[in-house]
Amino acid sequence: MALPDPATLQRIFAFEPEVIEALMGELDPRVGTLATPEGPVVTWEGRRLHSGRDPVREARRWARALDLAEATLVVVMGYASGYAIRALRQRTEVPILVFEPNLAILREGLGHGEVPEGIIVLTQAERLAFYLGGILQGHDRGVLATWTPSLRADAGLHREAMSAAAEAIGRAKLRHQTAMLRGPGWLKHFLANLDHITDCASLAGLRGGLQGVPAIIVAAGPSLDRNIHLLADLADEALILAVNTSARALHRAGIRPHALVSIESADTTSGIRDLPWISEIPAFLELTAHPQMWALPFARKIAIAVDTSGSATFCQTMAPGLAISAGFCVANASVAVANALGCDPIVLIGSDLAYAGERVYATGTIFEDMRAVARDDGSVTLAGTEARRAIEAASSDALAGNRAPDIAHTVQVPSYDLSGTVTTSPDFKMFRDWYTYAADRMEATLINATEGGAHIPGWRHEPLQQVIERHGLDSPNVGTPLRRRFAALIERPPLDAASVRAALAREHEHVLDLLAQCREALEIVQFDPDGDLDLAPAQAQRITDINARVRSRLRDAPLAGEACFAPIQQVRTRGELTTFAFYAAIERPLREVEEELARLLQNLSTQHDAARETAARSA
Repeated sequence: MALPDPATLQRIFAFEPEVIEALMGELDPRVGTLATPEGPVVTWEGRRLHSGRDPVREARRWARALDLAEATLVVVMGYASGYAIRALRQRTEVPILVFEPNLAILREGLGHGEVPEGIIVLTQAERLAFYLGGILQGHDRGVLATWTPSLRADAGLHREAMSAAAEAIGRAKLRHQTAMLRGPGWLKHFLANLDHITDCASLAGLRGGLQGVPAIIVAAGPSLDRNIHLLADLADEALILAVNTSARALHRAGIRPHALVSIESADTTSGIRDLPWISEIPAFLELTAHPQMWALPFARKIAIAVDTSGSATFCQTMAPGLAISAGFCVANASVAVANALGCDPIVLIGSDLAYAGERVYATGTIFEDMRAVARDDGSVTLAGTEARRAIEAASSDALAGNRAPDIAHTVQVPSYDLSGTVTTSPDFKMFRDWYTYAADRMEATLINATEGGAHIPGWRHEPLQQVIERHGLDSPNVGTPLRRRFAALIERPPLDAASVRAALAREHEHVLDLLAQCREALEIVQFDPDGDLDLAPAQAQRITDINARVRSRLRDAPLAGEACFAPIQQVRTRGELTTFAFYAAIERPLREVEEELARLLQNLSTQHDAARETAARSA
């Protein structure tokens, strides 16, 4: 059978273009083709991978049994002759990732029928995990399906891929649950912090401003004790970015970083507010971070938006470049910030991403007393969590009353030097996997100089002293001192007030329209939970039209979408998707957003008028 045309091959192997050439290799005698009344089917070692009577009907029956109601992505184990994939495409328009590690089967099966649009084929389990980790977001619902006969050829590889896919889909589910719990708090913080947006710098205006400058990201893992002292003489040679949890350890070592990075919605200011140099350094602050962090007297505040919420989408309408893909923790975000600034190389220290015996964090950090005590079942009990509990208590609104568990599951991952494995948590592993994903996206040299903990695939692993010598960081800087250069960079003008007002005004207009649609829908059903049971045809059509308009508006209005996300999911979970339940659920959060947007627009207008008056007096 002939392979698809080159353009189709490039489309379906977009993630692994090297496979196209590999498909041209020698034929495998274990693969064959059996003719059936409905078309050819692949055989492996004489066994059919589809029905020999009616592979089309068999595939449709298989696809029909899948729950695709809210799926945004489907991952299928096995391609065979493609009948299952074609049947699946008839049921859903969402992207379909197919894992098929057997190139001989793939070459034969690709010639057995059309490969629909929106199909991506992967042949390596690690590649599947890699791309799923980058593609799936918190709002996604991934569905994992298996064309069971395909397992006959490479059962072990399929099991590995299924595990990787299930883990990635589970992470998307976790992000979904996190958004459900913390989304309202994130949005509340975001709208409050927007009061600062025209007074502070933003990442949008700083991109590329430190091209080629080395950056050292100081995380708070236990191995930081090993090499933190080496930073003392690097203040003019490398940009030192500290995650907020490592700031106290740096102070204890007599080191003042160039800047702090903070993204947490919890109030973590207790760990840094008393540092003597807090007013002498700037901070990169996520716009959904706790307002108490924004209230600290940093020398300069630099707004960033991490792409885990609708607010980051909104930020891109205010200023393209303000939002960044920054993973799942503050150290991930710090790497993304350094990359946006153009830094090269980007060096990690204190990023263990694993436990060091029982230790979880470095000496001198806010969580230095925390210990992970092994249990017989392979999990750990987290002890010494008083500092964490105090933060959770002070941030109960932001965390929706949620608190980290006292018992955590563990997994084993390769150690820093690949000499064995180390024990880590699923969360730490998720942070590590983002670094691996970033390594494929960033042009900078990425170096893990932690000297302990977990190995990070895709990164160079070198001791910090060796990094210092290799990149000449122990040599005097003959140019403009880095602190002065960085200080000049962050003094660039803040976001344009007119652009901010325009973005807020558009969002406000969308929210007002959504509120109007809510009112009309509720009036049509007479505010009755069963009101849509007895609608006249014209009323039913009007509800249909309103629903379509609301769906469109929620896509166009990211802050409104963020406000409505959790209420809509709760209605769905309860199985109460009636007209009354849906619009009653979203009306209140929409009103709250409308009030905040109106307040922000009024404040911006007042500031604009005051600025014009000041300018007129000066003239």
